[in-house]
Amino acid sequence: MVKGYRINYKNIIILFGIIILSIGILFFIFQALTSSHIVLVSKTQEVEINSQVDYKEFVKEVKDGKISDIKINSKNVKIGELGEYTVIFQYQDEKAEMKLKVVDTKAPRVQLKNLTIAQNQNIKAEDLVKKIVDETKTKVSFANHYDFSTVGQLQVQVVVQDEAGNRTVEKATIEVVKDEKAPVIVANSFSVKKGDKVDLLKYVTIRDDYDQNPKLVIEKNGFDVNKNGTYTIKYIATDFSGNKSEKEVKVFVKDKVVEKIVYLTFDDGPSKFTPQVLEILKKYDCKASFFITGMNSSYYKYIKVAHNQGHTIGLHTFSHKYNKVYASINEYFKDLDKIGQLAKEYIGFVPKYIRFPGGSSNTVSRRHTKGIMTKLTKMVEEKGYQYYDWNAENGDGYTKMDKSEMIRRATSSSSNQVMILMHDANGKQSTVDTLPTIIKYYQDRGYVFKAIDDSTPIYHQHVNN
Repeated sequence: MVKGYRINYKNIIILFGIIILSIGILFFIFQALTSSHIVLVSKTQEVEINSQVDYKEFVKEVKDGKISDIKINSKNVKIGELGEYTVIFQYQDEKAEMKLKVVDTKAPRVQLKNLTIAQNQNIKAEDLVKKIVDETKTKVSFANHYDFSTVGQLQVQVVVQDEAGNRTVEKATIEVVKDEKAPVIVANSFSVKKGDKVDLLKYVTIRDDYDQNPKLVIEKNGFDVNKNGTYTIKYIATDFSGNKSEKEVKVFVKDKVVEKIVYLTFDDGPSKFTPQVLEILKKYDCKASFFITGMNSSYYKYIKVAHNQGHTIGLHTFSHKYNKVYASINEYFKDLDKIGQLAKEYIGFVPKYIRFPGGSSNTVSRRHTKGIMTKLTKMVEEKGYQYYDWNAENGDGYTKMDKSEMIRRATSSSSNQVMILMHDANGKQSTVDTLPTIIKYYQDRGYVFKAIDDSTPIYHQHVNN
């Protein structure tokens, strides 16, 4: 130490304090200048797949500002796909990033159905699924290996797993039975043009209770598409249980082929006989048209059944009461609108094909409103409807008609386009009884059965009122 020099500790302490204070002020200023105005709740968030997301909920606060002032860029987020995405929040010139994970934490909701299968039938776990509700794709499998070789009931477990790994396990019952029923062969006589390329498989459908793809063999028996004539071919179907069925079909080879069509039309349904009519149509692979009424509420469900099976639903009027529907123009359309809404309830739309009670040629309407049919036939078309009469009928509209006479009347047409009037009402057992014979008659002569559509010829009778 130099003699005469004294250290002023007080000044040192003051200087040191000034330095510390300066550093603190500088640090505060630096923090103020560099700290983020956007304060997020978290740098990473999870949301459920396909959920509704309000991205501003992920912002805790905006210093010196409002959350509503923030601009959010989430264009890269695919809320319907699992994954990790970046969301950018911007306030003035400042940006903040957040990782958004789209996750699936919910297990699939599953409904299974019980099955009846044949011995040794190969089935997949998917065959037992009635409904799966999940936000991602799912895989279905059996929980174990199951043996279907023994007749009896078997409890099985089905596993449904989604893309996120969530699993649901449900139980179902499988009834294993001995299959002794042969496949059903649906095939009818048909015509082909001489020299054309013919695919004989096109004209046959095989149905089996258990085997989705029975083995099919075709015996051509000399069939020659290059030579005019009538040939008989045989379809032979065998299911995996060894059950066999056969059916012979006539094939007509002609120089010129005109498509021959029968349009079966049933008025006044649905009724207690509708299920039987539908079963017959299915058996013979026929499509038909049903002009419905609202008279039998107990059977409304068959409107949808018929529609789902490919048949056409048309409108006949709700009440089918002549004194009501032909009381006036307004009353007719009021009744027609009512049956239209009933149809819509079951098939999702109002049909545009209609049939007048009694047909457009009826004279009973004169008793109620003179000249009404002349007006209605024009007005329905102006409103977008198309009405159909018929050029053949089975006579079931009469109170007493012998079954043989009904068949004779229904099969008396030799036209290439036949529209047959029948009735699907509660009192028409005879129609159900004669229908198979009528169908077979026309099919044996090369006719096909179709439902009314926009390509159908329009049959209009002479208007008598």
